[in-house]
Amino acid sequence: MTNSSPRLGASGDPAISRRRFLIAGGITVAGLAVVAINPFDSGDSNYFAPTLSGAGPFPDPTKHTFDVVIKSGRVMDPETGFDEIADVGIDGATITGISAPSSGESSLRGRSIIDARGLVVAPGFIDILSYAPNPYGIWFKVADGVTTNLGLHGIQSRAEDFFSTYGSSAQRPPTHYGGAFSNPWTRSQLGLGVDDASSTKQIDALVATCDEDLRKGYVAVDFEPEYTPGVGYDEIKALAEVAKNHNVPATFHARYSDDMSPGTNAEALAEVLQIAQETKAQVHVEHIISTGGTFTMAQSLKTLNSARNDGISVTACMYPYNYWATYLASARFNDGWQERFHISYKDLAIVGTGERLNASTFAKYKKQNSLCAAFAIPESDVREALQTPWVMLGSDAILEPGNKNHPRSTGCFARGVGRYVREEKVLDLMPALAKATILPAQLTEKGAPIMRQKGRMQKGADADVTIFDPKTLLDLSTVENPGVESKGVKYVLISGQVVRNPNGNQTSVRPGLPVTRQKASV
Repeated sequence: MTNSSPRLGASGDPAISRRRFLIAGGITVAGLAVVAINPFDSGDSNYFAPTLSGAGPFPDPTKHTFDVVIKSGRVMDPETGFDEIADVGIDGATITGISAPSSGESSLRGRSIIDARGLVVAPGFIDILSYAPNPYGIWFKVADGVTTNLGLHGIQSRAEDFFSTYGSSAQRPPTHYGGAFSNPWTRSQLGLGVDDASSTKQIDALVATCDEDLRKGYVAVDFEPEYTPGVGYDEIKALAEVAKNHNVPATFHARYSDDMSPGTNAEALAEVLQIAQETKAQVHVEHIISTGGTFTMAQSLKTLNSARNDGISVTACMYPYNYWATYLASARFNDGWQERFHISYKDLAIVGTGERLNASTFAKYKKQNSLCAAFAIPESDVREALQTPWVMLGSDAILEPGNKNHPRSTGCFARGVGRYVREEKVLDLMPALAKATILPAQLTEKGAPIMRQKGRMQKGADADVTIFDPKTLLDLSTVENPGVESKGVKYVLISGQVVRNPNGNQTSVRPGLPVTRQKASV
C-alpha cells in the first residue's frame, strides 16, 4: 500500500474507545492489517485530542469560551482513528478544541451550542467527482453531507471564468468549490471532434491552455477517452506531464468499460498505468464501478493494488449504485452496447420518469439524447469496491433544475456511509467515513494546500463538519425522482458556519471558498 491510505480506527462499536483501540495495537480492514500508533500527543493538557501537524497554539479549554461547541457527539477522525464521545470547540473557521469530559477532560463552553448526543460528528464530506456547483444542485449536496464540491471530472470553462463566476457574491456556493482542466471540453474549443486525432500544433495548444488553467487554480487534469476515442496516447501523456509539473492528479474516465475484446477494462487500466509510469504523475481512476472495473472488479482492483505496491501513485473512486447513467447519443451507446454491458432494452430507464425502454422508444429517446440509466453494474462489484480501503466515494453528478440526473447526484454519500454500513453491513463506519473525507483530501492536498486542513476532525483543521444520525442516514432519491434530499444529516458546518440544521438548509449562508493551488484566505 502507498502512503495515501489513512490510518483507520475502530468503528463498529461506539462503546469501543480510541484508548482501547490504541491498546489493542491495530485492526484489520478488508483483509489488510493496519498498525495503530498514538498520533495524539499534542504537548498540551488535552493530551488525547487529535491535532493537525504544525497547528496551534490552542486556547486553554478550562478558561476559554469557544464561538461554537458541538456537545457530546461521537467524534470520529478517520486519519487518526480517534473515536470518542467528545465536545468539539470551534473559533471562527477552525477547530480549536476537542475534549472528552467522560474521560476526565474539560467540558467545553461555547457562545453557541449544538447538542450532538446520539449523533456522529465527522469531517465534512468531500465530493471529488462533482461538477460546477450550480445554485440548485449544490444544496442537495449539502443535505447529503458534502462540504467541499470538486469538479475533478472536468469543468467546461476556463479556470479564470470558473472562479470568477463562483467567487461572485451572486453565485458563491455554500460549499467550498474547485475543478479540473477538462481535456474533452478544451479539445472541442479547438474544433476537434470526439473521433479526431490532434496534431502536434493542437497538442501544444492544449498543453499551454492546461498549464495556464492550473496556474489559475484548477487542481487536476481530466481525461475521458471513452467519450473522446480520437484522443491519442501522445496527447494524454503531454497533458499528464503538465499535471505532474503542477503536482496535481491526472483523473481518468478510462477508455473502455467492459470485459469484451477488443477494448477491455484491462486495456483501459494498462493505458492509465503506463501514463503514470512514464510521467510519474499521480493518477486517479474515476468511477471504477462503471469504467475500468465493471464485470472484472476483482481483477481490476488487483491490477491497481499491484501497481500501488510497486510505487505507482494510483487511486480510484466509485458511486455506490448498481446502475450508471449517461446520454443516449454518447459513444457508450454505440452499436454493440447490449453485448458489451450484458444488458438489453429492458435494463434501460429514462431518468426522471423511470420509463423502461424497448427498441422503438430507445430510438426515439436517442434522437433526443435523453439521459438514461443502465442497470448494468453487478452488485458484487459495488461491494468489492466498497471493501477496498483506497477506493473513495465520488458522485459523478450534480442535480440540475428539472431533476433529470442520476440519484447519485443527491444521495451518493448517505448511501455509502449510511445504507451500505448500517443496512447492508458491507463495511464499518470508520472506513466508510474515510472514503468520504480523508482519502479525497489526501488525493488533492499535494497540489491544493487548503485540502491539508480538510477531511479531518482534528485541532487546527478547518471547521467543515457533518453531523448525522447513524441510525437514520439514508439516500431517498431514485431514478424516477432524483430530486429528493437524503435524510439523517442534521447539521452541516462550513468554515464554522451552520449551513444546515434540523430545520433544513440555511440558504442565506454561503461561506464557500475556492479550492485552488494557492492558499485561500477567509
